[in-house]
Amino acid sequence: MTVLHYSEFGDPDGEPVLAIHGVTAHGRRFRRLAEEGWPERRTVAVDLRGHGDSTYDGPWSIPQHVTDLIDTLDHVRIDAADIVSHSYGGAIALALLERAPARVRRLVLLDPALAQPGDEASEAALRQWEPDGWATVEEAATVRKGDLSDDIDRIGEMLAEEMDAHLEQGVDGRYRFRFHKPAVVTAWGEMSYPIPETMPSVPTLLVGADRAPFVTPDTIAALRRIFGNHLDTAHIDCGHMLYWERFDETATMVAGFLMR
Repeated sequence: MTVLHYSEFGDPDGEPVLAIHGVTAHGRRFRRLAEEGWPERRTVAVDLRGHGDSTYDGPWSIPQHVTDLIDTLDHVRIDAADIVSHSYGGAIALALLERAPARVRRLVLLDPALAQPGDEASEAALRQWEPDGWATVEEAATVRKGDLSDDIDRIGEMLAEEMDAHLEQGVDGRYRFRFHKPAVVTAWGEMSYPIPETMPSVPTLLVGADRAPFVTPDTIAALRRIFGNHLDTAHIDCGHMLYWERFDETATMVAGFLMR
């Protein structure tokens, strides 16, 4: 049994939410959404295997991630939860629903990375080997920010929190984010599997980021085949980090869905 490292936000007696982050990320990224979007709920945000403060030991497959999530839900005494997932976390959330449907009440997929083209996944995996850290915190923050605009609400605050929660200095003096590169390489391979033809159906909200390449018409069609009228879709005009770029819109959409 493996209990993942997790952070809790909101009302400890509230209805439970399990938050699943994307590749190279960590659970505390959901803090602001949980505390400001649905503070009346109990949000458990995990660090996936190979990320943050959880074990870095293999295997790093989606089936193992699902096992880890079930073990962690048992540990925190949650029988069933609403799932809020981002990116690679969406693929893991679908696998959790497929294996243990009784544990999933509702499902939120924030720009999920599903059925990625194999050649693009290979290129993304290879990019994990460069560069090998950064000389300063400022260099790492610039990389993490990417092409996000300085005009984004509270971007400086979010980046500072990201550096504090997810960056560490190695014995060689260089700074690196706290994830295990073999786990990330494995994840990109796992994201290349096709979306299952069928699985149990639960109320599901799909939010696509229109400036990111992940949610395609084929993705929407495949999820529509699975969930039918249980699937709600929405789009936000932003990049993949939609809960950084368009926090208010993302929080409003998800909170409204969870309140139904």
